Amino acid sequence: MVDFKKVRSISVFIFPNVEELDFVGVYETLGSINTMLKEGILKLNGPLKIDVLAAESPIKCTNGLTVLPEKVSSDFTPYDVLIIPGGGGIRPLMKDNGFLEKLREFAKNHVIYSVCTGSLLLGAAGILDGKKALTHQWHVKELQGYAQPAIGRVHVDGNVVTAAGVSSSIDLGLKLIELIFDASIARKVAERLELPPGYYQ
Repeated sequence: MVDFKKVRSISVFIFPNVEELDFVGVYETLGSINTMLKEGILKLNGPLKIDVLAAESPIKCTNGLTVLPEKVSSDFTPYDVLIIPGGGGIRPLMKDNGFLEKLREFAKNHVIYSVCTGSLLLGAAGILDGKKALTHQWHVKELQGYAQPAIGRVHVDGNVVTAAGVSSSIDLGLKLIELIFDASIARKVAERLELPPGYYQ
């Protein structure tokens, strides 16, 4: 049984041709916890550590945005959680046996998340074997080669949490907040992000 309540450090791994909103959405959502804590809006036991990692710098994203990761590293082992976004850049990684092995080892005793086609990378690493998962609606057929497609925008299956396409990155962040803290904290963050009423239940 995964104890999400112990999660305090989160790594977001990005790569060339990563889809911008796939990682910015979840980063904005999780980062709001620390901002609201500083502002005194939330009363929590401490901030979340959230780092954006990449094996190189700078990173040119799918739609042209250039990003400087906080850490130039593919070592996510010190973190409690790894988040893998999607985008065309997953294709080289799906053939990188060294990287796939790192993912497999991490997933043995950590929580691993994916957004959009990031789940295909988890599938290539064998992490989705016997699980249900989500991906972008245009890639469900490919996902079926790795896992049984789930329904919804976020699906939790043990220590693996997957989100559907692009904008569901925000939903993924809210789900992680709910699992770490509780639904009331997630609702406060949803309000800060000014999501439509009822968007997060």
